[in-house]
Amino acid sequence: MSLFFDDETEIAPMVAGFPPGALPRQTQVGGLECAAVYAEHVPLIPESEWKNRIADMAASGSFIGQRWKSDAKADYQNGTPLCHLYSLAQAVMAKRHAMGLPFVQLAPESGLGVNGYRLAGGYLDRDIEWAAVHGLCERSYVPMYSNKPNSWKAGWADNALNNIPLEWWDLDGQNVWASTVTALLSGDGCYVGYDWAGHAVFLDMLRVGTNGKIEVHTPNSHGPGQDWWLAGSKAIPSMGSFVIRSVTFSGATL
Repeated sequence: MSLFFDDETEIAPMVAGFPPGALPRQTQVGGLECAAVYAEHVPLIPESEWKNRIADMAASGSFIGQRWKSDAKADYQNGTPLCHLYSLAQAVMAKRHAMGLPFVQLAPESGLGVNGYRLAGGYLDRDIEWAAVHGLCERSYVPMYSNKPNSWKAGWADNALNNIPLEWWDLDGQNVWASTVTALLSGDGCYVGYDWAGHAVFLDMLRVGTNGKIEVHTPNSHGPGQDWWLAGSKAIPSMGSFVIRSVTFSGATL
């Protein structure tokens, strides 16, 4: 059963068992061409159109979360503070699907080089910058929750080069909610952080709640049955927010 959080819901007990994963944004990548600010280049959909477009998207199965489903058992951080990498892997896998590339289950742990292979929290923008150079390898190369690359299957680093975020949008802080809604209504997913949970997630769908509020969905990485529908202030990303625009095969020899 999914969990619903609105502005009146007490969330602390629900996330208390998970170490902090997403950290407040520190670096700036918005100056890079591949990380251009979304609202500066994409016309934002007027709020007056949101509810009708959400209904149309849902009816046609066009949300990225309807076209691609995260595997709750495979995309499960299991109490480790690796939500920042698990949600990035979800974003890359979803974009691969949207681009018509073959499915591969990615190993988020293969991105741990960004923090010296420590099982620790991280910054979303730094994770993207790392993955844009090194990529993320397939799960068959790396056991879940392993942070010891010398024990990983040989060839993992070359394999990771086949799953590189090539371009991404920075959703920015000024128009982040309108940008998030526009991105989701355009068939993309959003890689974001929430300061109220110290948590990074991949956003993949929208709906209109019974009270008329716009709600956003994440498959989450807290395990089966722990997906979230968020509304009100809890739905608005706050710790760095991005859209993976494209991923690429590097031509690495496997």
